Amino acid sequence: MSQQATTIFELNIEALLPINVPLATRLFAMQENKRFEVFQGEDPADINILDKETKEIFYEYPVKDTMKKYDEFDNYKRYPFLYLYGIGNGQLIKLLLNNSARKRIVVIEPEIELIYIALNLINFTKELSELRLSIELSQEIDFVRGIHYMSHKEGQLYAKLYDLHVTLPYYRRQFADEILSVNSTMTKALEYVVTVHGNSVEDSLMGVERHFRNLPFMLSHPNLKDLRSQKNSDLAIVVSTGPSLTKQLPLLKEIQDYVTIISVDASFPVLAKNGIKPDIVTVLERVPETGKFFSETPAEAHKDVIFYCVSIADEAVINGIKDGTTILGMRSHGYTTVFELDDYGYLGEGLSAANLAHELSMVMGYERCVLIGQDLAFGDDGTSHADDHFYGINEENIKDTDPYTEKYGGNGKIRTTVYWKIFMSAFERVITRTEGVVTTINSTEGGARIPGAIEIPFATVIEEYVNKEKAKEQISVKFPTQEETHKNMLFAIKIVNIFLREGKLWQEQAEEVFLEVQKETDNLIKLNKEKNLEAIDFDYIDKLIEKIDTIKEFFDDPDFELMYYNTVQSYILHQELDLAKLYVSNPIEDIDKKVKKVDWVLQHRYWLFSLAGGINAAREIIGEGVSSWPQKYKKELKLELLPEKKSQEPTQE
Repeated sequence: MSQQATTIFELNIEALLPINVPLATRLFAMQENKRFEVFQGEDPADINILDKETKEIFYEYPVKDTMKKYDEFDNYKRYPFLYLYGIGNGQLIKLLLNNSARKRIVVIEPEIELIYIALNLINFTKELSELRLSIELSQEIDFVRGIHYMSHKEGQLYAKLYDLHVTLPYYRRQFADEILSVNSTMTKALEYVVTVHGNSVEDSLMGVERHFRNLPFMLSHPNLKDLRSQKNSDLAIVVSTGPSLTKQLPLLKEIQDYVTIISVDASFPVLAKNGIKPDIVTVLERVPETGKFFSETPAEAHKDVIFYCVSIADEAVINGIKDGTTILGMRSHGYTTVFELDDYGYLGEGLSAANLAHELSMVMGYERCVLIGQDLAFGDDGTSHADDHFYGINEENIKDTDPYTEKYGGNGKIRTTVYWKIFMSAFERVITRTEGVVTTINSTEGGARIPGAIEIPFATVIEEYVNKEKAKEQISVKFPTQEETHKNMLFAIKIVNIFLREGKLWQEQAEEVFLEVQKETDNLIKLNKEKNLEAIDFDYIDKLIEKIDTIKEFFDDPDFELMYYNTVQSYILHQELDLAKLYVSNPIEDIDKKVKKVDWVLQHRYWLFSLAGGINAAREIIGEGVSSWPQKYKKELKLELLPEKKSQEPTQE
C-alpha cells in the first residue's frame, strides 16, 4: 500500500495495519459513510457530524465545544495513559496527543463509520506508528483484549488512575449500556493484571531458576533451528485434551503414519493408551506435576518421539522422559533473549502447550495445521477433558463466575474459563498474523469457536488432505558436537557473569539511596512530631529526589529490563500504583509543591527497599540455578558476586 498511499486515509490505514489488522482491513474495504453526514466549516477544525438515524448533531459549536472538553482534561495533563470512549470528529484526540507526556491514548468507538470519518479527516500516522494512539471498536473489547491493554509495562504502573472518559454527550445518550459494559470489562481486566503481576514473585523466580539450571542440558541437546527443517509430512495435527478428543482418536490412529502429530504434554498418555505415537510432544508448564505425564507412561511410548520443552521446564519433566529426544527451547523473556542463543528460541508466545504446538507447526513450514481436542470449553456434560486424561475428565469444574463464548459452529454459547479465553486469543493472534501463509483448521467438532480458524470435520480433512500413499519419515535431529556445546557454554557463562556483576552494582546503588532516604524520612517524621516542619531542608530534599530519579532510570536501561525487570516488577508493582497517583498530581501553590516533594521521598523508602530486595532475590535464585552445573563450568562463574547468605542452617554432625 505504501507506494500508493497518498490520501490521509490511506496513510492512516498503512500505520494502523501492523497494530490492528482486522480493524484496518474492515476500514480499507469501506467506500463511504452512510449513517453519518459530515459538515465542514471554513475553519479546518470546524467539523460537525449528523447522525441521520437519530437526527442528532454531535456539536453545537465544534471548535468551541472541543476546546471546552480539552480544558476539562487540564487535571489529567500529567497522565501518561488515557482511555476515551468515542472518537467524535477526531479533533479532541489530536489535541490531547500534542502533550508530549502522553504515552498512549486508547480510543474505544462503537461505530466503525465514525472511525472511518476521523481517519479521512485527520492525519494520525505518527501517533499510530509510535503506538501512542490505539483505536478499538467497542464490540471487540472483551476480557482478553482488556488484558492486552492493561498489561502494557508502563500502563500497569498507572492502573489505579484508570478511568473511561466519554468524549461527547452524544455517546452517553446513544450508548449508555455499552459504555458501562466496556468499563466493567476493562476494570475486571485491570484487576486481573494487577493481581497476577503483583503476586507472581514465586512464579518469576521459579522461571529464572529453571532457565539457569537447565542451560547445560539445553546446550548439549538439539536446538529449535534444526527442528525447524524437519517437516516430515504435508499436514500437522495438534492434539489437545478437550472432551471432544475421544471421538477423534479412532480416525487419528488410522492416519498416524501419514501426518505429523504434535501432541501437548497432557495428551501424550491418552495417545499412548490408544496406540498412537506422536512425532513431537510440547511442554510449556514449569511445575513438577507435568513430569507425571511422562514418568508414568511406558518407555515404549517415548521411543522416537521429540519432546520440545521450554527452557524453564522442571527437572521432573526432563527426568521423566525415558527415551526419544528432548529439546529445550527458550521463550522470549528478557532473561532468555539476553543470552543471544537464538538457535534455541524463541517460541511460546501463548500460554498453553497447544499454543506452543501451533506455533511450532508454523515455524516448521506446515501450510496447514489441524486442531483436534482443542475445545477451550466445557463439554455439554460439564466435563473439561477427554477420556483417559491423566487427572480425570473433571480436572476443571464449572464456576458461577466462568464466562461464556461462542460455540464451535456458531450455534449458541458455551461455558469456558478466563484462561481458556486467553489461550483462544493467542490462537487468534497467530492465525491473523499468518493469514495467507498458513491455514489453521479447527476439526475439534465441539467446544468453542476459535476466531480465524476454518471449521472442517476431521473426516473431511482426512479425505481432502491426507495422502495415504505417502508415509512419513521419522523426524531426526542432530546433537551438537562437544566443541559446539563447550563454545556455547563459555558464552553462556560470560552472560551469567554479567548478570551477577551488573545485578550487584544495581543493588548496591539502590541500597545506598535507600539508606539516605531512610535517614531523611526518620528526620522528617521527627520534625513533624516536633511541629517544626519549617526546618525541612528542601535543597537536600531536591537532591534526594534527583538520586531517586537516578535509580528509576534503571528501568530505561535495556540491560536492566532484560536481566532483572521480569523479577523485580513483582516486588514493586503495588507501590508503583500508589506512586503514580502522586506523580500525576499537579499542585499550584508553593506549599502544595513542597508537600508533594516530601511525600515523594517518604513513599520511596519502601520502594527502594523492595527494589533492592527484588534484585537480591533474583541474584540468589541465579546462584541456586547454577549450583547444579558441572564443576568444569561452575568454576568459570564469578560466584563471589552472589549475595552472601544472611543465615546458615545448622549442619548435622
